[in-house]
Amino acid sequence: MYAREQIETAFNDRDRLAAGWEPPGDLWAHSRILNRWCFGIHPLTGTMALVGDLAGDLRTCAPTVAMLTGPGGIGWLRTLTGWIRLALTDDERHRQGRMLLLEHARALELAALDAGYKAPRRSLRPEGPVGSDPKWHDVAEHFDKTAADAEIAFAVFHARHTRQTLADSIEAATPFWYARHLYVE
Repeated sequence: MYAREQIETAFNDRDRLAAGWEPPGDLWAHSRILNRWCFGIHPLTGTMALVGDLAGDLRTCAPTVAMLTGPGGIGWLRTLTGWIRLALTDDERHRQGRMLLLEHARALELAALDAGYKAPRRSLRPEGPVGSDPKWHDVAEHFDKTAADAEIAFAVFHARHTRQTLADSIEAATPFWYARHLYVE
């Protein structure tokens, strides 16, 4: 996965970008170039990552923290591991401009790291509030098997899935989480 230092450094850059800082050209000018990119999902985190041609190989980049693009998708990308220059995109969903992760995403990434989070497969994406879809139980079982702290990993998944803060997701998911472990005699 990613180290705490990488996450902190990436989100420090995200915070500076949110405050109006522009990365100097020499910071990213010598970075690797991602060509013919499109939006994708990172397989370990389940978060947004760009996919494209990186040095002749089709690659999924590390999770996206910030990006700025102009016409055709030309611009730059800040991932959890560093800076990448963006060349052309064929992705029809591309909208030029600046994109920053929400401020609370730092807490989610750090909690995911501490919990040993590994994203469940995409077919497990539940619909509706926690517990209303049987897939919520499947997601919980996934984290029981794969995470060091299954309860926090489940809360991270819930936060990402519902676009809430970690604190709000813990509050929303706790009754479901504990109800799974209740046995009535």
